[in-house]
Amino acid sequence: MAEDKLRVSISYKDLRAEFEGNPAEVYASVIRFLEKNIPSYSLASRITYSTDLQELLDRLSSMISYNPDEGVFFLKPLSSLPTADAVILFLAKRYIEHALGLKDSPTAAASEIQAAIGKPEKTISGRLSELLQKGLIRRLDRGDYTITVLGLKSLVELHSKAAP
Repeated sequence: MAEDKLRVSISYKDLRAEFEGNPAEVYASVIRFLEKNIPSYSLASRITYSTDLQELLDRLSSMISYNPDEGVFFLKPLSSLPTADAVILFLAKRYIEHALGLKDSPTAAASEIQAAIGKPEKTISGRLSELLQKGLIRRLDRGDYTITVLGLKSLVELHSKAAP
């Protein structure tokens, strides 16, 4: 069986380039080409934080898991965590479910968050306000909440420090 090859063609203004090979080699070649020929790309890539789904899943593997029958699920009850951490983790789960195509939206209503965590509505409301002020979550016009890139970054960093 012939080896699968990735082929990428780039056209930008008067620049043209084609790359072919295994995905890792092509990726590296494309990045080198962009950094050499489009310097602003290089700068932007150094200051941009992306939320890599695989890294997020790896970092949260002691708290979140997946199987085809149950979908994404928590390995320990959210009620056992500090409320703010539970809210962030719940919204991260929604983000993951959406990224995997298991949910139509990465958002959740305050009532869903409250039901999942099992804490009083007033407690959840207070934590949501705090997390909004810190920029870790965002409230949408219809009243639903979603985790922000900063919230995901904070969650990954917190879990990285807690990991052995």
